[in-house]
Amino acid sequence: LCLDKTGTLTTNKIIFEDVHPFDGDAEKMRQVLGDFVSSVGKNNRTDEAIGEALTGQKYKVVSQIPFNSARKWSGACLEGPNGGTYILGAAEMVGPGLVDAPDYAEQMGELSQKGLRVLLFAHSSKNIQPDDIPTDREPDLPPDLHAIGLISLSDELRPNVQDVLAGFRKAGITLKLISGDNPVTVQALAVQAGFDPEAKAVSGVDLAKMNGHEFEQAARENAIFGRITPEQKKMLVDALRKDGHYVAMMGDGVNDVLSLKQAQVGIAMQDGSQATRSVADIVLLGNKFEALPHAFLEGQRILNGMNDVTRLFLTRTFYAALLIIVAGFINTEFPFTPKHNFLLTTLPVGIPAFFLAAWAKTGVPKKNLIQSVTEFVFPAGFAMVVATTFIWILYRASDDTSVETSRTALTFAALLGGFWIILLAEHEREDWQNGTIKGIDPLRYAVTGAMLLLLIIVMAIPGLRKALGLTTLSWADIGIIAGTMTAWAAGLFALWRFNVIERVMIPNYSGSTTSDSKRAEKS
Repeated sequence: LCLDKTGTLTTNKIIFEDVHPFDGDAEKMRQVLGDFVSSVGKNNRTDEAIGEALTGQKYKVVSQIPFNSARKWSGACLEGPNGGTYILGAAEMVGPGLVDAPDYAEQMGELSQKGLRVLLFAHSSKNIQPDDIPTDREPDLPPDLHAIGLISLSDELRPNVQDVLAGFRKAGITLKLISGDNPVTVQALAVQAGFDPEAKAVSGVDLAKMNGHEFEQAARENAIFGRITPEQKKMLVDALRKDGHYVAMMGDGVNDVLSLKQAQVGIAMQDGSQATRSVADIVLLGNKFEALPHAFLEGQRILNGMNDVTRLFLTRTFYAALLIIVAGFINTEFPFTPKHNFLLTTLPVGIPAFFLAAWAKTGVPKKNLIQSVTEFVFPAGFAMVVATTFIWILYRASDDTSVETSRTALTFAALLGGFWIILLAEHEREDWQNGTIKGIDPLRYAVTGAMLLLLIIVMAIPGLRKALGLTTLSWADIGIIAGTMTAWAAGLFALWRFNVIERVMIPNYSGSTTSDSKRAEKS
């Protein structure tokens, strides 16, 4: 989750703190700054904060250069006793254009480390006319530009922001803070909000000097980015997507539009700009930032529940389709009747699916749904067809066994296989390969046990057994079927462990298990 600082971690309220004149005349700087803001108007939140704190005389504006996020400064040429061209913006961007610039780096660093936003206010005696401002490119800073002083402003962190960020981490979501402000300021605010104090802030100026590989590595390894342009925000989101992450971007300003469109999920605040709300996938009504962790956790729970339920249903469907084909090839009676099919869709699939969906857990899905389900269903369904076909042929080959008994044996075997599926569906194939499984959820054992108990009740009550088209099975039959399905479960593990399906179906398949890779690394 990529977060813009202003309006996301912080409220939309910016507070004017103080002026820090280089000549020591704070009153004069306040007056000149107040005149500047009163003259150009309150065009953004920074102007609003200064305008609320300082009063000034409104003078005629000869020309004006509005602020933008790429240039990071604004300017205006004013008439009056203190006329000339004034520039207000990021010190990193305005500083290189100064004449006889004072050494303000230490003072600026101290202010930034407190989490304050620091701007540089400068003046040029040259009057910039409207015709002097280019329309086909970004304007240059005026000549003979002298620094007046620094301006410090503060952002107000959202209430409970630390708890909200902790909620994201609980959901397994990696956080990236991306801002156009000074990296030191962004880092200080990030620490106040709950980011790692040891995390380093990367500057957009440094990112601009990196090649593609270095940029992607910086995006991957760092969590705090400052003095980032809108284009760089977009590039950071794109780099994270290329690295295999599912990326959400959250912002509220026009400068966030490009990155919101680039992300897989764009999130905007209700108080954000119209352009931001228009491109966002989610708009947080009432700016309820704290609602997001709960939404993400619920989304994870839904996806994990869908994964479980889809595995049960599709394994059953794939198995039934293959069994129809096999029955046609061996020219035999169809193994199931509609009554048997009722049992097979109810006990191992229908009822358990309800409880697995209701009890689904949170946690970041390890794979996308289609890949996860496919890797489970094909081996499970294929192996079950082999095991149940063996049972069917074994019983049909015996002259003493009726079709009803053979169908009962096959139904019993398929039900046991379905119960195994309930237990095995909890984990991904790699978990079985790597031996990282710590156990199976006791709730799955409870559901499986309950379904097995229902099967025993069906088989024990003559009237119910007859109504469902089943006959009695001897203890020897039950032992053979149980042993076969246990062997099926072991065979299914081997299919996952050694990627058998992929090796058979994919020409020149060269995949290896994780254990194989580790052995290769050691050798």
